[in-house]
Amino acid sequence: MFPRADDFRAMTMLSETGILIHEAESKNIRWANPAACRMFGFSLAELRPLKAHHMSAQEQQFRRELGVGWLQEAVDNGVARRIWKYRAKDGEDFLTDAVARLVQFGEGPMVMVQFRNISQEVELQHQLTVTSDYLSRIMVQASAAILLLDDSERIADASHFVSELLDRERGDLVGKRLSDLGVLTLVAQRHDDPDPATPGPAEPETPIEMMLEVERSDGGKAWLSAMLEHVAHDGIRSTTVILRDITAKVEMQRENELQQAHLQYLARYNAMGDMAMTLAHELGQPLAAATNYLSGLKGRLAAGRVDPDQIRYGLDKARQQLDRTAEIVASVRRYVQRIESTAAPEDLNAIMRESLFFCELRAAEKGIEVTADYAPGTLPITGEHILIGQAIINFCFNAIDEAALACTAEKHVHVRSFAEGDWVCVSVTDWGRGMARAQAGSMRGPTATTSDRLQMNAFSSKQDGAGIGLVLSQRIVERHFGEVIVEDNLFSGTIVTVRLPRAGSTAD
Repeated sequence: MFPRADDFRAMTMLSETGILIHEAESKNIRWANPAACRMFGFSLAELRPLKAHHMSAQEQQFRRELGVGWLQEAVDNGVARRIWKYRAKDGEDFLTDAVARLVQFGEGPMVMVQFRNISQEVELQHQLTVTSDYLSRIMVQASAAILLLDDSERIADASHFVSELLDRERGDLVGKRLSDLGVLTLVAQRHDDPDPATPGPAEPETPIEMMLEVERSDGGKAWLSAMLEHVAHDGIRSTTVILRDITAKVEMQRENELQQAHLQYLARYNAMGDMAMTLAHELGQPLAAATNYLSGLKGRLAAGRVDPDQIRYGLDKARQQLDRTAEIVASVRRYVQRIESTAAPEDLNAIMRESLFFCELRAAEKGIEVTADYAPGTLPITGEHILIGQAIINFCFNAIDEAALACTAEKHVHVRSFAEGDWVCVSVTDWGRGMARAQAGSMRGPTATTSDRLQMNAFSSKQDGAGIGLVLSQRIVERHFGEVIVEDNLFSGTIVTVRLPRAGSTAD
């Protein structure tokens, strides 16, 4: 038996799918079934005068002209489908899967829109996507290894990659604790633990990051990152440990530490070399002068020409030269005593003042004037006194050598300390050739970086020196989280500025 018209009407009235009937030409609503009225919260009488913008969400993709265009597409093509968001009487939006069809009624062409609320489906799809993403991340991590722990924190199961990563059979791991596999070290817990004395809702347990050092069958070592996390789902609580091989990272860090230690050794070795050269040259002059005075007095005594005033004069002069020798030795002793120092609170002004003592000795030998301006008060930093001092000395020696060139008219080096926000600085200025001329013929050209300029000694003709020099100085500064800026002086020469974080500042 074929259903009658009344049967179709009854089915339409009982359907859970919403149905709206629009006039094909005006797009006005002519009729709606009860399901549509329930979804919108309007009666049929309230629905009929409404326009598209009254019953659609306010987002741009659901604006009135797009809704009208969708219905017109059904008129032109017979059918049009959209994901459309309607707005109910109470202001709540709901997403629908809607199909508009052109239907010929006795009164003329109409557009029948059938729609169903898919908001819950979309939300479920979102949850499934989140879960899928989570599982995907686990699968990615599975290329490392996943361990499942029981309530006693012993291994209950493991992923297939565990054997390769830990160099053990999976069966050998069951029943063991993580600490049985190697040396386990806590790295960090992702968030602060909640205060048990503070009332409030229970906080979820946070992941714990550890590092596991294991021995391989070949006698080598491997380092693994171990992320322990408690997971609760559908009433089931599980403890998982995700392992990743970080051996390359750890070895790189250790190699870097060795390089830093070697850098420190080179800096200290360089400092000792500079001190040895300083002693050899600077002690020679006062000792020779004292010897001359004493030899003169000895000759007078041997000749029987004893004049108390002349003896007193000669002894005073010899004493002055020996006092000068003692002053040089004391300064070198103070400097060398700090060679094994570690990072500590220091005053950059004090380091600069001590460094300039040796720089002035070098400058006097070459006929160069060294002037200095100190920032008022102290310039607090945290660092190694000897290394920072060595960097300042290297930059000053370089400037002195540049100023000593025959082509340099201004036989002058100026050293200045100053504060600049969260930074404290020492600048060394000379009036030599400057970078542009010193770089002539260099393949790096005028765009060379600070590191480039230091590596090729672009602003100096220095040929002697201790051989480690400027690149070492730059690395010393970078080790203290600072920077070296090399720039042209205004008319001629170069300005080298050492910037270090002020102790206690955000840059420290």
